[in-house]
Amino acid sequence: MKPYWVRSAIRSDSFLKRLVCLLLTACLLGPYPAWGWWETGHRVVARIAAGHLSPAARTRIARILEVPNTPEAIADALAQASTWPDETKAQTKTGDWQFIDLAIQDRKSDIPERCPHDDCVTARVGLFAAELKAHTPDARWSEREALSYLVHFVGDIHQPLHDTSDADLGGNCERLTETVGEAKNVHALWDGGIINSMDVSDRTLTASLLQDIREMSRSARRRIEAGDQDDWAWEGHQLAIEDIYGKLHIPVEPVVFPKSCAQAPAAVADFHPVVDGLYIDSMKPVIRTQLTKGGLRLARLLNESL
Repeated sequence: MKPYWVRSAIRSDSFLKRLVCLLLTACLLGPYPAWGWWETGHRVVARIAAGHLSPAARTRIARILEVPNTPEAIADALAQASTWPDETKAQTKTGDWQFIDLAIQDRKSDIPERCPHDDCVTARVGLFAAELKAHTPDARWSEREALSYLVHFVGDIHQPLHDTSDADLGGNCERLTETVGEAKNVHALWDGGIINSMDVSDRTLTASLLQDIREMSRSARRRIEAGDQDDWAWEGHQLAIEDIYGKLHIPVEPVVFPKSCAQAPAAVADFHPVVDGLYIDSMKPVIRTQLTKGGLRLARLLNESL
């Protein structure tokens, strides 16, 4: 059986054309990935969710992803599916679906205004969950692709800089004084720089977080699983204000949403945060918590939708 991403590429477009596009994109982007959570974070969220599926959801996911209905096979397939939206977003033109730009000054009630035409992460989580529940995915997407989008977007919501923008494209415009691993700006620091500094595989990190979950009380887990995608985005937005913009002393800018860092206010474009080991170490537990929340909440959505 061909790997998931190969079969998906062949079905939706010429495999050769898509492969060439992906390789060219990788070359242009340089040495670090350009997607939320990078691979490790997304795979951890997917693996945590796979460990908390109902029997019915496991059965349907095994059918959709065409894998044996075993915990290991489903976890591996769901982890692989979790990165497909990033690998193909240049071709599918779905990059705007992976975030919602909430300004520092916004209120939770501003979420609908910041999501015109449903082209943002919160709206797309709701739409893909509803499509899977109704067994009627959009004509453009197969069930497999709808599932991949849902898994990926729930992960994205839990990266705080996918819920926030200070006229800086969610932290993309503030280049670090010194790189952290492969991360050159604040957004990349949170996408993968801090996770990669833990120096663990997605399997190892998942195992550690699953042990933390097993030690939680049932009431604590239920509190984590509660809410909807707007609640989770707002939670991430507040976290970004406190733990990223606040602790890195990034200046607060007016409510504007530039299309590129070249159009960003000079106060952020020229600001170069100093990220030391103390900050990185203090944020590792925050990221572990976000990944745990993402996995448990994704499991709840999958159980409800499948």
